[in-house]
Amino acid sequence: MLPPAGHGVAEAGVELLDGRRAAGPALADVMDTATRRWAGFGLLLLLALLAIARSAVGTRLDSFTVDEPWHIVAGTTYARGGGFQLNPEHPPLVKLWVGAVMPGSLRLRPPKALREKAQERDWVEETLFYDNDAGTIQQRARLAMWAFHGLLLVTLGLLLWRAFGLPWAVGSLLFLAIDPTVAAHLPVVMTDLPLALALAIAAIAAGLLAATWQWRWAVALGLAMGIALATKHSALAGLAGLGLGLLLVAQLGWRRGEGRKRHAQLGCVALLAVLVLWSHYGFRFHAGSDGSDAFNRPIAAKIGELHLLHWRDGLSFADAHQLLPRAYLWGLADTVRTGVEGRGIGMHLVWGKLYYGDPPWFSWPAILAAKLPLALLAMLLAGLPLLARRALPASARWSAAAIVLACGFHMAALVGSNGIWGGVRHAMPVIAGASVLAGGVLAWAWQRRSRPALAAVAALYLAAFAMTIREPRAWEYHNELVGGTREAYRYFQNEGIDLGQRFHELRAFHDRHIAGSGEPLYVDYWVGEEQMRAAKLSHRRRVESLQDTNVAGHYRGWFVYPMVETLPWPQWDWDPKVVFKDMRLVARLGYIGIWHGEMTRPQTRASALANEVGEYIYQRNGDDWALVAARLEEVMAQLPGKVDAGVELGNAWLRLGERDKAVRAYMGLLEQEKVPLAPDLAAELRRHIGVVRSAPDLAKVEPLRNPWLE
Repeated sequence: MLPPAGHGVAEAGVELLDGRRAAGPALADVMDTATRRWAGFGLLLLLALLAIARSAVGTRLDSFTVDEPWHIVAGTTYARGGGFQLNPEHPPLVKLWVGAVMPGSLRLRPPKALREKAQERDWVEETLFYDNDAGTIQQRARLAMWAFHGLLLVTLGLLLWRAFGLPWAVGSLLFLAIDPTVAAHLPVVMTDLPLALALAIAAIAAGLLAATWQWRWAVALGLAMGIALATKHSALAGLAGLGLGLLLVAQLGWRRGEGRKRHAQLGCVALLAVLVLWSHYGFRFHAGSDGSDAFNRPIAAKIGELHLLHWRDGLSFADAHQLLPRAYLWGLADTVRTGVEGRGIGMHLVWGKLYYGDPPWFSWPAILAAKLPLALLAMLLAGLPLLARRALPASARWSAAAIVLACGFHMAALVGSNGIWGGVRHAMPVIAGASVLAGGVLAWAWQRRSRPALAAVAALYLAAFAMTIREPRAWEYHNELVGGTREAYRYFQNEGIDLGQRFHELRAFHDRHIAGSGEPLYVDYWVGEEQMRAAKLSHRRRVESLQDTNVAGHYRGWFVYPMVETLPWPQWDWDPKVVFKDMRLVARLGYIGIWHGEMTRPQTRASALANEVGEYIYQRNGDDWALVAARLEEVMAQLPGKVDAGVELGNAWLRLGERDKAVRAYMGLLEQEKVPLAPDLAAELRRHIGVVRSAPDLAKVEPLRNPWLE
């Protein structure tokens, strides 16, 4: 058991038979200390259990997130020795944990060659929803993740106790137990909360190493860093902050003759971290046990599509020299492509205002400010001045500095990226860091033995609990600064509002009201299509083949839209007064609404047609480029700012050898003013147009990679 910092066993001594006193603790003091240690451990364990109970309340209605089927099927494949070809965009730790506890009755389809992420996503969803009992699997996965996160919470609490003292650790875990966003992530098979907790654990271990330079903390830090690396690729930013900070502190040790020892310890940390990462891949470079790498896209192509040269060159070098497992490098390339460079998204809704091009610098602080309960936000702000207190012991000062470094580097990486589409889940390490800083408020009040101060702190915790516990969907929670959860869609459009968890309610509504009506259900909400088909919902696509002739876009039946679509979007010629004029809102299920009636909108048909073309190319391996070009000309006539369709139209004409038409299609995206392009995408288009115009043989020009492909 870890003793609390600054509270060693009392050196009262033990009286011997001859009357002399021996150095060492008195028996009563030893027993008292052991009792306090067990009581402290029990308290931390209780807080972790309370966090899980609070999570169970706030997620009881949730279905899978859109990514969980992917992670569960992939993790089961890993655990059964099937290699790491599936879902390599995330390291394997969380998936291995869940895959290891999946029942033997979970059936996996025989491996097959898969092309692009869309084809892979369909395959794993068919596996989970057609071949298995998805409800039973979800319950097993939730229990596994509660256990996993509970273990991390207790570990973090013990380290906080060692570095800051028990009251501070209690305050931090209370923060995490109450926060709705943490509660929402506790049962889901995703990597965001595991990264946040692993990075916080690594930061505290780094602080204890900097305070003591004991080998045990070097070993602990190396293990913690390895676990963070094996959890999520974005761990690299926070770990880089910790590494640089420790290197600087180690340099200061040369003056006291400790420099060589400290650098040896840091070398041990780095070696252990890399070994832990390799161990999760079975110390195997290739994804398959037979030496194959059957990813949905070859590693060379995956790295080659990166625009940032330093990342492209670095990953190519690491792959060529087998410095890290190939599946890890594939996933890192994917993370840079979608998270750092963005997906060619040039329009962002941040705090109720639209921004074009790159997202504004304050996007991430705004997202966090809207997601943290106001009482916890107040506690965080109150805790910041405590960091400057000189009375803090060395272990607390260094650990607080490490938390600031880790979270600061992570936040800097977020601000420098274009991937705000992920919402608060990508900023989970900052929330974990905030909990540590806020925990100092309880420690300060306890140290002062001030009843008013303790009452004020208790009031903040109780207020945060009371203001959030009745929230039925913890994932969707937003605070009063943006009108609460119900109005948050007016301020943000990202995955922190919803990630497809409303399926259970949608299915229940369908079975009660839609199934017997004989009318189709049109779903414009991000939920797995295979999930709907397996549940026998009367879901129908607006366009079901490239021979579709419904040019007017007239549809009648039931319609599901996210509430953000009740806002006007002139960039897409979307006027809710026109779109919904012949419909009646029948039900609102949080972030989604269900309408009944009819609509006529050629732009909606055009968008569905573009999706059908995408499936034809990337999932059915279609190659009738004249047909593709004809259909996409229809799309672009209605939606001139639709990036994926414009790129594929240019590519189709390029494949047909039509230079002028290809240039015209690419230029159309640059010249339209409805939806200005992201700067990087605009630059890439101009470069490609130059290549197409000057190429002597169009057959040798590679088509432009669709930036909206995952």
